[in-house]
Amino acid sequence: MNKSESINEIAKALADFQAEVKDPTKDKKNTYLESKYVSLDGVLQAVRPVLAKHGLSIMQIPTSDDVAVTVTTLLMHISGQYIESDAFKVPLTKKDAQGTGSALTYARRYSLSAVLGIAWDEDDDADSITQTAVTKGLIDKITEMAKVKGIDPKNISNYIRATFNKSNAKSLDMQQLEQVKAWLAAQ
Repeated sequence: MNKSESINEIAKALADFQAEVKDPTKDKKNTYLESKYVSLDGVLQAVRPVLAKHGLSIMQIPTSDDVAVTVTTLLMHISGQYIESDAFKVPLTKKDAQGTGSALTYARRYSLSAVLGIAWDEDDDADSITQTAVTKGLIDKITEMAKVKGIDPKNISNYIRATFNKSNAKSLDMQQLEQVKAWLAAQ
């Protein structure tokens, strides 16, 4: 983190901002994960008027390379004082314009929320990250088992649809994935 030599004015303005701002509401739906989230636009609409009221503004500086997008967020006060975040880095999962844009939006939303001290997502104590990693590992294991046994992926999809009424393995919970794995072992 970088900051101006003195931050007394910006600290008071930020405290006043945080006392007044309302956390943004989840305004978008992720159809793939069947969940709601706050868009970057939703965050900006919630904070801009209150920032301006207290003499605060933000600037976000993106950079990228072939593996990640990085955003640095600068919180500025009309006094000239500022606080600059450390770089927030998001790995690129898709290396095209859409993937880069998506990672940039994600990085901006999270970096801005952290700098301003606002919350809009439930804190799951990193359970979702752990769950996602475990789920991906299990799906990879199921995929490998299917290859080794020579089972057509369509047969697995049909089993998932018939048994769980879900469209693919990514939509299953851990217990259901374990059941798919057991079914595959029995084939």
